[in-house]
Amino acid sequence: MKMQGRKAAVFWVTLVVLVALFLFTAGFAGAALPQIGPVIVIMIVGNGASYIGGAVWDAWQRSKYYRSELEGK
Repeated sequence: MKMQGRKAAVFWVTLVVLVALFLFTAGFAGAALPQIGPVIVIMIVGNGASYIGGAVWDAWQRSKYYRSELEGK
């Protein structure tokens, strides 16, 4: 699966923000990390799952409305 386009950009920006949030929390509020850290990790996993789910949904929509007579035009 190629990662390009708007969906990939949103995925990467979200991932960077979540990792930065995790590192910020670890650096400045280390005592709160046991409570906040797992939530941020779950959000990172959810970000990946939603990107993959979106790619599957997009592929399904393309195949559902595919018209071979328009191929190459």
